[in-house]
Amino acid sequence: MDWMSMINFKMFRELCGENTLRNAVIVTNMWGQVDLQVGEAREVELMKEDIFFKPVLDKGARITRNWNNFVSAQNIIRLVLDNRPLPLLIQRELVDERKHISETSASEELTWEINAQIKERREEMHVVKEMRVLKEEMHAFKEEIRALKEEVRILKGEK
Repeated sequence: MDWMSMINFKMFRELCGENTLRNAVIVTNMWGQVDLQVGEAREVELMKEDIFFKPVLDKGARITRNWNNFVSAQNIIRLVLDNRPLPLLIQRELVDERKHISETSASEELTWEINAQIKERREEMHVVKEMRVLKEEMHAFKEEIRALKEEVRILKGEK
């Protein structure tokens, strides 16, 4: 799973709020396109890692597999049918608390993630700058080596 997917799970939790996660159903796909043992191993990893599904599952969310058939679709719907409707955190913040969108938990999370990306990009830019300096230094060393070899050739009387 990529970095953006991790952000999306954190954002999902901030949009929903802790209390409504018990209504969430995580549906995994592509089961017909992967070896069952490989898929099950990935699923276990996603369920046990804090950066993936674990925090949502710990709050009562359920997980199921989509086998891309009618029976699978029915099973997914059955998991949602008995849920008691609850307002999402973003709804409570915007409507009940009358917060501006920029003041919501989701916005705060998004701001944090964007700032983390900015920091990461700055660090990458620093590395690139260092690489450029090293490349320039390497070029200068090569020139010095060439000049020294030329001096040795001249000292030996070679043309």
